[in-house]
Amino acid sequence: MKKIKFACNLSLLTLFALGQWACEWDPYEHDSDPVRETLELTASASQIALDENDLSATVLTFDWTPARPMPDEYLVSYTTKLDLLNNNFGSSTAIVTSEDDGIFSRSYTSEQINNWANERWKVPVNKTFTHTWGDAYLAAYDFMFSTVYETPFVVDETTTVLPIALTFRPLMARIGMKLALGANETPKYVTFTTDDNVLPTAGTVNADGTFSASALTNSLTVETDRKEFTVGLLPVGVASKMSVHVTTTDGMTYSDKSFQLAGLKRNTHYTMNVPCRTKRFMLTVPDGVNSKYGTDTYKDNGFFQVEPQYDPESIFDGWYLLRSEIKSDKDAAGGDVLKNRNRIQLQAANVSASRKYNGAFVTPPIQCDGTKTVTVSFTAATNTIIANSVEYRIGVTNNGADISENFLRSFDNIQSSQTGTCPWKHSGSVSRTHTFTVANGQRIMMKLYTTCGSSYHLELADFTYTVE
Repeated sequence: MKKIKFACNLSLLTLFALGQWACEWDPYEHDSDPVRETLELTASASQIALDENDLSATVLTFDWTPARPMPDEYLVSYTTKLDLLNNNFGSSTAIVTSEDDGIFSRSYTSEQINNWANERWKVPVNKTFTHTWGDAYLAAYDFMFSTVYETPFVVDETTTVLPIALTFRPLMARIGMKLALGANETPKYVTFTTDDNVLPTAGTVNADGTFSASALTNSLTVETDRKEFTVGLLPVGVASKMSVHVTTTDGMTYSDKSFQLAGLKRNTHYTMNVPCRTKRFMLTVPDGVNSKYGTDTYKDNGFFQVEPQYDPESIFDGWYLLRSEIKSDKDAAGGDVLKNRNRIQLQAANVSASRKYNGAFVTPPIQCDGTKTVTVSFTAATNTIIANSVEYRIGVTNNGADISENFLRSFDNIQSSQTGTCPWKHSGSVSRTHTFTVANGQRIMMKLYTTCGSSYHLELADFTYTVE
């Protein structure tokens, strides 16, 4: 949090200003009583905000009117006293400052007020505050904390000093999440989404368990490799649905569980079991991948893996490709039938080349226990101008295969293989679905199967595979 409001209503923070003569008034040496002046005091603000990133900035200024005009031989000085309400300007609490003649103002910085709150007024503090929060935290505690450890994060809801020094107290409800993953499955991250803003901050959980939040949102992603962890939620009194999406390290996502949230109590521990029955991968191509491996790159895309700097979300982590282009939904390259679609394009060798050089790819190893059913679906089209159908072969690889360029050149590495055909360009696109049995560690593999007499490509849009 960049700023936090400090309880500085003028009713709570009182300044005492007294005009004091440099010489004592002696009634026996004067013909009349002294004239008593009333100084008018104004404050720059009724509430102030202390800024941890600029402690030297002035946050509060008091100005007052001068005393009655006096001859030059007299000096008029002022004493200001600053204290909390009901402290009565005690010797141990009051902040006393003497002002020179001609000075009618006194200012205070964030650092001064914070230090006085801690040292002079004994506002309780504990440790350095290193988290960042949205502004709404101040008013309504609109925040969420998440951790992969069973340690509650607590914030004092009454302390209002600068966030570099806060006392901690539990505020949220703790929910223990139990993911029903198999022994061979490892989570990568878990995303919580609500249809209302009851998860009001976004952020990340670091390796040491600390959480950094930044903005108001109804979605929060927790990076974790644990099947059981704790998430803290701001208690909610209204009913809202929370969906849980579990993404495993094989790049697939379970999204078949939602919870109703209503009436969560602070400092109360809840347990939610998240079933993980059906997981799915749906092709989404980052623009960075498209720029590196998209249009007219197939001649340079021999055997390759996507470099991480072009794929910040690691969508293609574990993929291997041969003579392939990868295009995002912003790509509308000429000659493509499936323009503006997320797609992989497998390139065919020219007529004189062996089809073993045709495009191919394998997915990451699938994580599962026992045998599962994998269903692959996509929309396919070609750009061949010859009225011949284009054939492909698809299936699974052997468990633990060492993926190399020669591996992707051979059709014999596709087990339980099925073949399919796609029409020539002017016949449009077709939908295709293939179903296989898969065991832990096996990959999906696909390769162009035929040469139709010219160079061409096979487009695979909305490539999706489901394991259940």
